[in-house]
Amino acid sequence: IGGKLVAEFEEKYAALHEAKHGIACCNGTLALEIAMVAAGVRPGDEVITSPYTFMASALAALDIGAVPVLVDVQPGTHNIDPALIEDAITPRTAAIMPVHIGGRPCDMDDILEIAARRDLAVIEDACQAWTASWNGKPVGALGDAGAFSFQSSKNISAGEGGIILANDEGMFQRAWSYHNCGR
Repeated sequence: IGGKLVAEFEEKYAALHEAKHGIACCNGTLALEIAMVAAGVRPGDEVITSPYTFMASALAALDIGAVPVLVDVQPGTHNIDPALIEDAITPRTAAIMPVHIGGRPCDMDDILEIAARRDLAVIEDACQAWTASWNGKPVGALGDAGAFSFQSSKNISAGEGGIILANDEGMFQRAWSYHNCGR
């Protein structure tokens, strides 16, 4: 934290995805956790996500005490089906976590519209979606925040590592503080 190369990496990776802010952290799962906490997801809240993903998507919600709610995927894309999200929303729902599985972006237009109408956070699990875009806009900073992974199975690997991207200054400040032990 605070190193020159880390800051340079955060800036360049954020720019790659047209985001204002990047926060490097130890892995993609922790990036998802930090982003959810910074978005206001609390223990007992529900997070709508996809069942077709690496286990970290659901585990990140469980790790912060939230409840993952799995919504089925669209045939052909294997991404969360926006047409099914509305029926899964309850008074305990705090966020939607679309997973851009295998670098294939989710239907972010419909997801963002539902989230805006229902006042829900959107945390993009873009751990497998480096440089992917939805309608010409890079994924990862379309919602409130996004998380990427640099684990050894990814296209570009650091062995481990992750990054959170955000455009909102408040989201960035909360995520940065949480990732730095509350400082």
